[in-house]
Amino acid sequence: MIGPPPRGNVDWNKARETLREIQKINPGFTSDNSVIGGSAAWFYRTLLEKDNDQDFRLPHYTAAENAIWLSKDLDFIGTKRADYPAELQTKPEGEPPKIRIKGVWVDSPDEGLFITKDRALKTAIEVENPAAGSFYKIASPTLLYREKKTLILKKIDRPQDSLHLKTLEQASKLVICKLAEDQALNQKQAGLLFKLLKEAQEIAPEILQDPCLLKRLARQMKRLATGPHTKAIFHLLKNQIIQEENLLRSTKKDPSPKIR
Repeated sequence: MIGPPPRGNVDWNKARETLREIQKINPGFTSDNSVIGGSAAWFYRTLLEKDNDQDFRLPHYTAAENAIWLSKDLDFIGTKRADYPAELQTKPEGEPPKIRIKGVWVDSPDEGLFITKDRALKTAIEVENPAAGSFYKIASPTLLYREKKTLILKKIDRPQDSLHLKTLEQASKLVICKLAEDQALNQKQAGLLFKLLKEAQEIAPEILQDPCLLKRLARQMKRLATGPHTKAIFHLLKNQIIQEENLLRSTKKDPSPKIR
C-alpha cells in the first residue's frame, strides 16, 4: 500500500486552494477558526509584496532564505484536532493521523506559547474569498509576530521563524496604516483598528514606536477626531500612542519623513 505523500513545502497559492475547498465542505469552519503559522506568514508576505508600500516594504530574502520560507501545513486555531474529520468530512491519513485536502496537510496545533483561540479570534483579519463567496480569518500579524518572537526568545524556534518575524513586523505596521488611512472606514473596521492598536500596545509596543508609523497616524488625527466611528481611536492615539515625546523622538530618528 502506498502511504500518504511526505509533508512537503506548499506556498500560499496552494494554501488558498485548500481554503476554498474547506469553505465548500464546511463554510462555518473558517468563521470559527483563524489561520496561523507559516501559511498566515505567507499571506502577509504576499500582502506586503502586493501593496509595495514605500514605508513598509517586504524584507529582502536571499535564495537560501527563500528555500526555507515555505510552509508545510495550513494551520488553524479554534476547532479541536479530534473534531477535524467530522468538521471537514475527510478521513485522516498516516500515523499520527492527519487531514490532507487538495495536497495540503490541514492541522490544528495546540495553543502556542502566546497564541490562544480567544486572542486569535479577537483581532483576526477577515479576508474575502471571491471564489468561495465567503470570508476566512487570518490571525493578526501582530499576534503572529509576538508568537514568533516568543519562540525565538525561548530558543525553540525553527530557521524560518526569524524570517517570518521580519515580515510580520512590517505587515503589522502596514495593516494599521491601511485601516487608519481608509477614508470610508465602517464601524466594524474601526473596531478592528482600535483592537489592533490596543493589541500592539499590550504585546508588541515596539511596533508603535516606528517613526514612519507615528507620522502617518498623526496625519490622520484630524479626520479620526470627527469621524462617525473613529473617536475612540482618536483618543487612544492622542492620549497613549502619539504623544509629544514620541513624535519628537521619531523626528530625531527621521528628520526627512517621506510623504505619501
